Amino acid sequence: MDTELWYNASDVYEAWRLLLSAGAELGASPTFRYDLVDVTRQAAQQLVSEYYLSIRRAFQSHALPELLTAGGVLVYDLLPELDSLLSSHSLFLLGRWLESARAVATSDREAEQYELNARNQVTLWGPSGNILDYANKQLGGLVLDYYGVRWSLFVSALVESLNSGSPFHQDQFNQAVFQVERGFVYNKKRYPAVPAGDTLEISRKLFLKYYPSALRRGRAGPA
Repeated sequence: MDTELWYNASDVYEAWRLLLSAGAELGASPTFRYDLVDVTRQAAQQLVSEYYLSIRRAFQSHALPELLTAGGVLVYDLLPELDSLLSSHSLFLLGRWLESARAVATSDREAEQYELNARNQVTLWGPSGNILDYANKQLGGLVLDYYGVRWSLFVSALVESLNSGSPFHQDQFNQAVFQVERGFVYNKKRYPAVPAGDTLEISRKLFLKYYPSALRRGRAGPA
């Protein structure tokens, strides 16, 4: 995938640091907490891209241990932590997005259809991924149950390719991941519309865990 940015990634990491440094003074402000989620999620998205590059390099070099390490951090640490961050703020909840769609319905049947449309809009945008990810969002619940599952399938496919010595077939993977995507659109799982967790605490935890490596990666460049 394309990981090029039109801005300096280091600027986002520095904004993240500065926002957190103001947490003691501004932490009770709703607008501050919104901005903190917004900047932290962008920093995390940059880290996702950087781990993807590490995964790709490891696969191309046939370095299975490095692939397992980078893939494991991405799938089992970073993405769940990003989902927890998003789930801590009411404006970044998949459940709120879905409930808003259901709220304008005039019947139960219509509510189900509106929710289906709302799920489709932020994922496949069409019955067969016609404009896949065109309106993608970073929302609590969506990151873990949709993007997280897709990334897990991708890493597993690369690991299987190295273990078996067989090439990675993009078309076959696309068919497999489409079943995951379509399944999410139709699974009817209920998602909370009320936030959980402390935004400041979660962001600080992410910062302490990933900021040093983010700086190292930024200085090294995307090689």
